[in-house]
Amino acid sequence: MTPKYKKSKLKAALSKLQNNHTKRQRATDLRDAQEAALAAGPKKTSQAGGANGNTSTAALKAQKKAMSKLPPPPYYDYDTILLVGEANFSFAKSLALEILNRGDIITATTLDTFTNMTEKYADAQENVKELEDAGATVMFEVDATKLSKIKSFKNKRFSKIVFNFPHAGAGIKDQDRNVVSNQKLMRSFFESAVPFLTDTDLGDKKAGEIHVTVKTGLPYDLWNIKRLATGSGLGNKTSFPFKTVQYPGYEHRRTIGFKEGVSQGDNVEIANKSPKTFVFVKKTAKEADMAQESATADIRKRKRAGEDVSDDDEE
Repeated sequence: MTPKYKKSKLKAALSKLQNNHTKRQRATDLRDAQEAALAAGPKKTSQAGGANGNTSTAALKAQKKAMSKLPPPPYYDYDTILLVGEANFSFAKSLALEILNRGDIITATTLDTFTNMTEKYADAQENVKELEDAGATVMFEVDATKLSKIKSFKNKRFSKIVFNFPHAGAGIKDQDRNVVSNQKLMRSFFESAVPFLTDTDLGDKKAGEIHVTVKTGLPYDLWNIKRLATGSGLGNKTSFPFKTVQYPGYEHRRTIGFKEGVSQGDNVEIANKSPKTFVFVKKTAKEADMAQESATADIRKRKRAGEDVSDDDEE
């Protein structure tokens, strides 16, 4: 299969996905943008009250109503939680201070050094301080694709391993190559994380879960998260919309940091992309084998049909 043919096939897939996605996206964009505004809270009122005050009160009521209709975040005080790929640590802070009211069950990590983190995210240092004051463990220079190299993780298992909005951050402009780069990241992450999940066969009370939150639409749909997870012996337990309104104080940040004139505040960047959280659990050895056989058969079938299958499709 020539590189030129591979590229044309991938571009055809991109076009098809984009057409299928457009109608659904239009219907959700406005709703999610409104929810992002609610998550940011009501605007300040004037001392004189008046129209501004009424608008603020209405916004606050709408915010409370929106939150009351959503199920609680799937994190509990009996969990042991590992967060990887944290940026400004605002998600970890929200989890510890707003959701769980405890931080001792949270280990929050980032690939950045402490210095790099403070240079990229102005609010990160204060978030880290509040996390540590709450009893959370904060770690720097932790590669989510090489968790076995962390000495303090030896013989440790977590009931929830969370990777929100993963991105290779390689700065690749070509969409095709960008997709491949992020597929490699996710495959390596899954393989790295699986050994650190709690397991009932090892005496743990509950089977551990991996939570991955990604934006929807292009190019993210092309990552094919569920298929990559299957290749690491995982099954997709469920998925649900990621709503920032459920995490007070959470502020999404790009891997490259917050860039004036490029980045958008109030979580607008992710709200407009209808993010979704996928929950993965370990399959039994038999289930994993069956899934692998099915995936292999699918690849062979696609090859026989003349469809391009890149190396990243082969688990």
